[in-house]
Amino acid sequence: MKRGLRLANKKQKTTEQAPPKPKATRTSRYATAPQAVPAEATGEEETDELDEAATGWQQTTVKMAGLTRLVTVVVWIMVVAGPLLGFFAVALAGSSQAPATSGKQGGTGSVPSATGPSGFAELYVAAYLAAGEGTEEELLPYYSEPVTLANDPGSRSASNVVTVAAQQAEKGYWSVTVAARIAAKDKAGKMKDRGMHYYRVGVQVSGTPDAGGTIDPSKATEVPASPAASGPAPSPAQSSPAAQASPQPSGSAPAPAPRGPAALYAATSLPAEVNAPAAAQHGDLAYGSDRGVSADNPVTDTVSRFLAAYLTGQGELNRYVSPGLQVAAITPAPYESTLLTGLRDDQAADSDDTDAVPEDGTQRHVLVSVSATTGGQDYLLGYALTLTTRDGRWEVASFDTAPVLSPDRTGPVADNTGDAPDASSDES
Repeated sequence: MKRGLRLANKKQKTTEQAPPKPKATRTSRYATAPQAVPAEATGEEETDELDEAATGWQQTTVKMAGLTRLVTVVVWIMVVAGPLLGFFAVALAGSSQAPATSGKQGGTGSVPSATGPSGFAELYVAAYLAAGEGTEEELLPYYSEPVTLANDPGSRSASNVVTVAAQQAEKGYWSVTVAARIAAKDKAGKMKDRGMHYYRVGVQVSGTPDAGGTIDPSKATEVPASPAASGPAPSPAQSSPAAQASPQPSGSAPAPAPRGPAALYAATSLPAEVNAPAAAQHGDLAYGSDRGVSADNPVTDTVSRFLAAYLTGQGELNRYVSPGLQVAAITPAPYESTLLTGLRDDQAADSDDTDAVPEDGTQRHVLVSVSATTGGQDYLLGYALTLTTRDGRWEVASFDTAPVLSPDRTGPVADNTGDAPDASSDES
């Protein structure tokens, strides 16, 4: 009996010391989450301390739930606002580009180009001067009216045909003045130089502003009918490529891809011979009177040696230029020798032009004339240069693109000292 009691007591102690572990139960992921209870009842503070010690973070269930809701709201806001932001970005970009595009089109339409009418007039004048009795059809690509010429074909020829003036008489209608050096046969049948002659031509244009016309390239969809379409059937000359396409001056760059209809050009009369344009005198320059040329003057010495190396290839060009100036001698050398014949600078007339070189950084603009020799002939040339001092000598700092104007900026004025040149007569 006692033994049985001891065994019972022993079992009771064992039970009190090691309570049995609860069996693991499978929890469904769809089970309802446990409800939050006060920290006093669940020992949440102790749990937070354990989590903080283990992970370095201190979060409560309430805080985690609030953070989750905040993240969810932010994500939904981004999802909804994304397309709206993209729409506004595209609209803003389109509105910023629209003024630039419209301004470009407006500028093109307001300033028609004279290149097309000028090239057409040059070709027309050259064809007119070469035509004669029996070859009148050569003018049909330019002038559609029938004409009868009395001179022999080839009795005149033109060279150096170039436009000297072009202005709009009306929208899409140009007045073009063309200069041409003419050679004509005398009574003995020999060709003689007749000098420069000038011809004015009226040119009507159907095309975009780039071609000299008034058609809006964004609205034009087809070539407008030619005014001569209702006339007689076109001749072979009118059906030629020259009649169908706009003539392009020799040596010009290829025309860009057309925007709108192909341009049409038509002369409104035969060429009219006119006087040469009025001569003009240039405005005042920034240089004083010619100071002459002295071999002992350091400015003259630098300029003379520089131009000799540049024009003849004799000497080292880089010795006479400032650092940074990129210039190379003309190749092949066009002249055999050079001689400086005149020098003007922008110094005051009463300045002391001594042979001493001023302090470093001093700048001077010069306009020089040089006689260049080749083939036993001397040819005068003029150069505008900017000089500067460095290390006790003058150097060429700039190869000026044009002589320097005076601060007054006076424009060219008509030269009334002589009569305008008359056109040479073809009679002999």
